[in-house]
Order: sequence, then C-alpha cells, then structure tokens
Amino acid sequence: MLRFIARYMLDWLVRRRRPEKAKEPNGLRIDLGCGSHKKAGTLGLDIQPGPNVDYVLDLEKEPLPFVDRSVAYVHSSHFFEHTANPTRIFAEVGRVCCDGARLEIWTPYGGSGAIFIYDHKTFFVEDHYLHMCVLFTDFWEKILGGRWILNEFQYVVEPEIMCHLKQKNISLDFALRYMRNIAFEFCAHITVRRDNRQISPPPVRRTFSLGRLEPRYEIRPDDQLTHSPQSLQEAIRAFSTGASLPPL
Repeated sequence: MLRFIARYMLDWLVRRRRPEKAKEPNGLRIDLGCGSHKKAGTLGLDIQPGPNVDYVLDLEKEPLPFVDRSVAYVHSSHFFEHTANPTRIFAEVGRVCCDGARLEIWTPYGGSGAIFIYDHKTFFVEDHYLHMCVLFTDFWEKILGGRWILNEFQYVVEPEIMCHLKQKNISLDFALRYMRNIAFEFCAHITVRRDNRQISPPPVRRTFSLGRLEPRYEIRPDDQLTHSPQSLQEAIRAFSTGASLPPL
C-alpha cells in the first residue's frame, strides 16, 4: 500500500512539473501542399487534384481561400522546399491564422542530402525560423500580420545514425550543429500571436525522435565552451603547420 501511494505521489509530481499543452483555439485545420498524404482532420490544399485535395490552387500565386483569422492549425509536410518564394505563402498563413494558431512545418533538414533532390528550389535550416521569430520580429510582424513564437525544433534521426554517433562518442548536439546527414527532416513548431505580441517567448526547445510520431526527447546540450587568448593560441597551433603567414 505504501509503495502504491509513493508511486502515485511521484506520478503527481511529474504531472505538475510537465508543462501543459497549449489549448488549440477553435477554427479550421489545413494542410498545405498535402498531395496524397493529407493529415487526418485537415482540409487539404494542393496544386494537383486528388482524392485528399479539398482545394486545388497554386499556393505560390493564389491567396488562401479562407477569411482572416479563421484557421487554428496549419500542417505542411515537404512542401515548402518546392517553392521559390515561401515568404508570400507565410504572409498568407499569417493572414488566415487566428490568435494562438499552431503551425507544424516539416521539411528536409538543410544539413541532409535530401535538399539536393530535383525540383527542390530552396532548403530550410534553423536560421530561417530564427530570423522570422527571434532575431528580426519587428520586420516580420509587418509581413505576417502578427508575431510567430518559435516553440520547438524537432529533428528526426534514424536509429542507425543514433547508434553510430554513440559508438564514435559524438554528441547529437555537436553533430547537428557541425555535421551533415544527421537528421533527414525537421519540424518547426510555431504559435501565432495576433493580439498579444509583446509576450515573452520561451527558450526554443530542441528535440529529437526516431520518427515524426515517435516519442520526442530533449537534446542534451554540450557544455558551453569559452575561449581565452591562451586556449585560442593552443587551438591555432594544433590546427596549423607552422608560423603565421603575413596578411595579403
């Protein structure tokens, strides 16, 4: 009996510490560039007709067929890398989204070989979303009609790569920052703020999973390294072949 009570109290404490999932506002749920794999419970939009396509239109040239602030959730999977100018579509997404709407944007990760596949016109890395959501929010608010809060980067890493990194004693944090072909796709999880734009955004969470719908785990960050003049000189000596050459 005491063991049961202790387990119950532990579960209760864990639930208290776990942040509650934000409640999704009422509104439409849409899937941009859905193709034949529309997400369940959404309205599909694509340039080609198909059994899962509810609206046939060119998303790069035509406006979204929804009124302002009518959409509560936007899903997109491997569509934006096929567009030449995503900014126009982002502006339309900002127009139709209501306050508190959630965005789930999946693309090949910019550090993977998949970005070079034929018909891919652009690629995405963290900097694209950080530019919009963190670094230059005043500029992007004018385009998006609101502020996009970047909540999380989710990286999908294949099991073989996870095991290989562990065998080589390479951290996932280091590999994602400096190596190629670690994650083959990633997602930006974003919340749209139309009204309270002065909200203080939380730190961007970085997670990995073995599949989109598999459990997510927070990435353990490497220790933040600081350099001193002495350590920098030691690094230069370690990576160079001799004395410094004069500037050109």
